[in-house]
Amino acid sequence: MKHNILYSLVAFLMLTSFCAPQTEYVHPVPSTIDENVILPPAWSFGVLYGGYTNQEQTIERINEIQERDYPIDAYWIDSWFWSFADEGDGPDKYLDFIADTIDFPNRPEMWEFMTQNNIKGGFWVWDAIQKTGNEEAFADFESRGYFRDTYMNTNSWHNSGTSTAMFQEGGNKEGTLTGNIDFDNPEAAAYFKQQMKHFFDEGADFIKLDRTTHLPTVRTIFEMSQEFGLETEGRGFMLSHAGGLEDPEFKRYPTKWTSDTRSDWTIDDPNLDFNSWVPHVAFKENIEKYTDPDNPAHTVPFLTNDTGGFDMGLTDEANEELYIRWLQFSMLSPITEVFSQPENPTSNMAYKYSDRADEIFREFSHLRMQLFPYIYSYAHKTRLEGENMMKLFDGRLYQYGFGNELLVAPIYEEGATSRNVFLPEGTWYNYWDGTNIEGNQEIEADAPIHRIPVFAKAGSIIPMREYAPSIETGTNEVLSLHVYPGTNGSFTIIEDDGTSNDYLEGKYATTDILLTDNESSLELAINPRVGSYNGMFSSRTWEIVIHSPFSNSLTVNVNGEPQEFSIENGTLLIDPFTNDLKEEINLVVQFN
Repeated sequence: MKHNILYSLVAFLMLTSFCAPQTEYVHPVPSTIDENVILPPAWSFGVLYGGYTNQEQTIERINEIQERDYPIDAYWIDSWFWSFADEGDGPDKYLDFIADTIDFPNRPEMWEFMTQNNIKGGFWVWDAIQKTGNEEAFADFESRGYFRDTYMNTNSWHNSGTSTAMFQEGGNKEGTLTGNIDFDNPEAAAYFKQQMKHFFDEGADFIKLDRTTHLPTVRTIFEMSQEFGLETEGRGFMLSHAGGLEDPEFKRYPTKWTSDTRSDWTIDDPNLDFNSWVPHVAFKENIEKYTDPDNPAHTVPFLTNDTGGFDMGLTDEANEELYIRWLQFSMLSPITEVFSQPENPTSNMAYKYSDRADEIFREFSHLRMQLFPYIYSYAHKTRLEGENMMKLFDGRLYQYGFGNELLVAPIYEEGATSRNVFLPEGTWYNYWDGTNIEGNQEIEADAPIHRIPVFAKAGSIIPMREYAPSIETGTNEVLSLHVYPGTNGSFTIIEDDGTSNDYLEGKYATTDILLTDNESSLELAINPRVGSYNGMFSSRTWEIVIHSPFSNSLTVNVNGEPQEFSIENGTLLIDPFTNDLKEEINLVVQFN
């Protein structure tokens, strides 16, 4: 009997040990955290597009983008989504909660086409109901007491006038009775959500909110993407204007764009005339929104802009040089999107500008996709460290740090093929040709049309991955570490599942990488990964690229074993190797 009891006890203990849940490491909350910062989904750090296209044109444009070998992660249909044939004339359809079923005859099919191509789909909305043509929806909200107020709307924007000219004369001069939905009322917000839910059930993923930055409205729109979006596990995504920044809660509802900027170099010396309603922000001023500490927009963690500018002015000629310089800047900013007013014959699609714009867009957009591990790590650091990935330089508004490792100096003057750049103290590598320059000085940097000045700081470790046409089709299972010697350095790769909010509970993975630069050797230590997330892989292949004028007089060892390498144009390329991410890697380059 005693033996049976002992055996039973042993069996119970063994079963308990096998069934007991494994202890999951949860990262502690750092003291530097900005808890208001909410990350948009991983896919939003690719390349996003928007347009005034119907269902057929939407599919055609996406096919053209893919045929040009451009990356694409999302596509939204702007205001003509509600009424395409009359070019959003209104007030009919704005808003009827039905949208256009003629020029979008099978929206589920359109959204499914995007899903099959790893593209997220979105559409435009605003926060009001105009009565004319939308009597049923207007009466419904009015009878429930869900309007904050009503007024006679006489401007022309979606009110019997040109859709993109909000304050031009014309339109419905007698006025259209309009109700502003009361998003301060939780019942009204919840009812609005339910009226919009069927668009998400069809397959839409996110919304671009126009007309307002009222915080409760923004919150409601964001929550719809979180709660109803079929392609997210709760992360949520939206676009709203870069206003309403008084309350830091705005950071909880990414993303914001710099509004309807002018397709011109600067407002100080304009090349074009614009309608009076167009904001006084051109390319140069657009950069300032990111880099000027006195501009509230610089506090937006995930700020984006209409690449090439939204309004092209009173002309029918799009400016190719301006577009190229703008795209080079946009690709090296937190979120990249491409959009324009419908009057622009190019729709700001690079292939509609010129062959060289096509080539340059492809090169810079591919670079952005390869930089995803770097950019996404900084997205996490924005939350964990409370600092935006766009780093400011005192008194120098037209250069910025894209993270701590890269210095970017956009070309914002027409015809310029070089510009002054201030390099802080330390050694800096020209990103394009690998030459290094001592800092703490101002230099004249070359900037032919296909390049803008980009420098990597000595001691930098920049993780990159192979190009993929969308973020979700790419993988971090093979990473290239681009190392810039000259001093000691470090980098922490931060990864998560990209779609859920598990990271808010400390469920993400970090990999610390340390560079030690000695006189006779370089040592690179890749520490074991810490933490976990859903879908995490167990091993990784590393490709190490060390940018420095090396000769063949050296040896390379990985964990004490000789490793093959080659040298191309002075750059050391170490043959790829794979490791279990629970194990440490010690790579030593010994100079003979």
